[in-house]
Amino acid sequence: MRPSLRTALTGITAGALVCVLASCSDSDSGVAADGTVTITVSGRPPATNAAALKTFNTRVAAFRKANPKVRVKTNEYQYDQQSFQTKVGGGSLETIVRVPLTEMSGLIKRKQISDVTEEFGQLKNGDQFNDAVLAAAKGQDGKIYGVPTEEYAMGLLYNRDLFEKAGLDPENPPKTWSEVRTAAKAITDRTDAVGYAQATKENAGGWMLTAMTYSHGDEMQKKTGGKWANSFDAPGSGAEKSLDLLRQMRWSDGSMGKNQLRSITDIEKDFSAGKIGMAVTGPSAVNHYVQQYKGDPETVGLSAMPVDGAGRRTLAGGNVAVISPKASPQERAAALKFIDFYYLTTKYDPKIAGEDAAARKKDGGVVGVPVVPFFRPAVSDPVDAAVNEHANTPVAHFARYTQALKDFELVVEPPIEAQNVYKSLDSAVQAVLTREDADPAEQLKKAAGQVKSQVERAQR
Repeated sequence: MRPSLRTALTGITAGALVCVLASCSDSDSGVAADGTVTITVSGRPPATNAAALKTFNTRVAAFRKANPKVRVKTNEYQYDQQSFQTKVGGGSLETIVRVPLTEMSGLIKRKQISDVTEEFGQLKNGDQFNDAVLAAAKGQDGKIYGVPTEEYAMGLLYNRDLFEKAGLDPENPPKTWSEVRTAAKAITDRTDAVGYAQATKENAGGWMLTAMTYSHGDEMQKKTGGKWANSFDAPGSGAEKSLDLLRQMRWSDGSMGKNQLRSITDIEKDFSAGKIGMAVTGPSAVNHYVQQYKGDPETVGLSAMPVDGAGRRTLAGGNVAVISPKASPQERAAALKFIDFYYLTTKYDPKIAGEDAAARKKDGGVVGVPVVPFFRPAVSDPVDAAVNEHANTPVAHFARYTQALKDFELVVEPPIEAQNVYKSLDSAVQAVLTREDADPAEQLKKAAGQVKSQVERAQR
């Protein structure tokens, strides 16, 4: 504890006097003599992204004004596995870091982030959080280890103009994979565009295959005897059904074109140029279509993830703000205040959400694209209404996707070594789409074998 004034002035060492003159703090708590708590926030946009940096600095300044006892330092650090491990090991991890959902299980297991269950309970509307969203931040022990800040769900992106040219109803996009196959063939036969495109590069092949697997009611990994193992290579798995569907669309129907080595960016570019009719993607593709590629908002549609069977499921991803394991209770409390102010207020306060939407629209941003509701309808519905008052995209074109966010089960990415699983599956998807003789089951077995040791090692 900080020495009292009387003890410091009557002590026999110079250090005690220096401590008083320097306003010593409780180093264990991170609280200065004047009651100020200092936290370090990562993720500051670089100077090259002037608009984002301006928004960031404005929000941080507003937080500082509202919370004068919290001193906020910021830096540009962005999460990656290697540097995070180095920072944790060296005790230099920032107080707040945002990490992908896929990293949470490993970070929790290795005790590299703080348990914030108690602090989360103090958040405004914490008890109104969407359980499906919060699940990504929970450990198997039921405790909370972070706060979700962004979350997306996969859906079907489609070109409404191409639908009309192909004799399809843009107000009634495909609901099942069988309907996707039929629509893709119609678009290919009746227009100059590719009916359906699948990303296959830069881990996106495995990522999209995972989304399809979930939509078939299956998982990529299953837990047996306390350990996770790959299950996507099981006979008749959702992954096998998905790959076989792609094989038929590519080789029997000819509805996927000739170029099968596409990244997400490649697909977005070709979609924006009117060369692709449909693709599975997240809502950010709509933002890129309108803002980056200057596409006409009237021509784009986003619908629910196609499904196979009775279940309605889709892949969800995003980021979680986590707290350094070395943070004191006071620092954790201050960090949660910042996270709430910076990331959550626009998700539960209609006035702030509306003002934010108006500002984004003024700055040329895209407003009206649906997002996963972070809170229960009583909280999120008024927020959505406030945002949509400033929409500069046709909200009605996303109606089915919006409803799916409420009705579908949101399934997070594979719990163990997700990115390496995706990487191994890129080759499987590429093989099936570039070689007519490639067998989906065989390719999945090969991919599972490639990543088996990594999945096992990650759980030791």
